[in-house]
Amino acid sequence: MKSIKHILILAVLVLLGNSIMAQQSELTEEQRARMQTQLTEYSLKLDLSEAQKPKFEDITRKYGKQMMSLKESNKGRLAKYKEFKTIRKNKDAEMKAILSEEQFEAYLETQEEMQQKMKENNKGKS
Repeated sequence: MKSIKHILILAVLVLLGNSIMAQQSELTEEQRARMQTQLTEYSLKLDLSEAQKPKFEDITRKYGKQMMSLKESNKGRLAKYKEFKTIRKNKDAEMKAILSEEQFEAYLETQEEMQQKMKENNKGKS
């Protein structure tokens, strides 16, 4: 009898865990809207070709989800920073493969501008 209770409790915990993980991996409407705005801005600023747009969007979404997960994680500040650097390095490498030299330079400049804005916004919150 005890083993059946343990199995049922374990099954419930597994189901709850899977449900929580699925919810955390989904983007909120606000996050989706922000990502779509970013994609549109980049597309215009970098003058992406029709062939580049889907690749650029796929890469941006892929790493955007990773960044959102990182932001919401319970990792320490140093661990988050290290993972952020790794994610950004990997994203930049993929972007470099699909963009021209000029587009990649503009992409990097835009990344720096966005990072500065984030720093300014975070200073205001402190």
